[in-house]
Amino acid sequence: MSAVKIISVVRDREMYRRCIKDNPFVRGVETLAYDNGRENVPIPVRYNAFLDSLPPDADAWLVFCHEDWMPLCSLGDVLEGLDRNCLYGPIGMRLERGAGIDFISLSGRVQQARKDGSDCITICGEVLEGPVDTFDCQCLIFHSSLLEGRALRFDGKLRFDMYAEDFCAGASEKYGIPSRTLDIPCRHFSYGKRSRSYRASLSYLQSKYSSCQRRYATIVGHHTPFGGCRLRPALRLRSTTRWIYDILVKNEK
Repeated sequence: MSAVKIISVVRDREMYRRCIKDNPFVRGVETLAYDNGRENVPIPVRYNAFLDSLPPDADAWLVFCHEDWMPLCSLGDVLEGLDRNCLYGPIGMRLERGAGIDFISLSGRVQQARKDGSDCITICGEVLEGPVDTFDCQCLIFHSSLLEGRALRFDGKLRFDMYAEDFCAGASEKYGIPSRTLDIPCRHFSYGKRSRSYRASLSYLQSKYSSCQRRYATIVGHHTPFGGCRLRPALRLRSTTRWIYDILVKNEK
């Protein structure tokens, strides 16, 4: 049975204690917290430092998650027996080709709440488990064996946004590694927002993947031309999940 390692970059120690360190579902799991309270090192840099420290014969599921992401199940039970050739996460998006227009649909589910636990809703996609283009940065999971013979690393030019989306796109482009949502009962104590740094990261990734044949859902964005394809806009989410998008947009403003 593979070990499970949870890797987080932490600024709010109390939130990390509540969600990860003292979480009864995390008992028996190795946790590693990079303290960003004093030196605000970009998250991809921290994650790469961990990957560089892994021994070649490591046999572990690696869970890269935010300090405010709380698993509500035994991760070892969920991960054991999964295909080790995939990337996993609780929630993500995929782009589906349409006639003259593409649609971005949501997959997976997560309980979303504010930092104090209020306004908790369950965000649920059309399917709970299935292929996606990219995951949200709140949680990214893969087995250490995927690193063998592959230069899988996070992009150090990204600081605190879009690094998981880039990891998924890079793994797909370089090595054909697929991403799949996994039904993991969990709660994320953040609604997030589209800050200036987020928009800068998105612009960087749109340029980085502009020559790719595949259009990655989160990188394409909403009504955003991609790869010079100005005649194929991407509409975010289908009608069955439109209410979720409306909630998220309202909270971003």
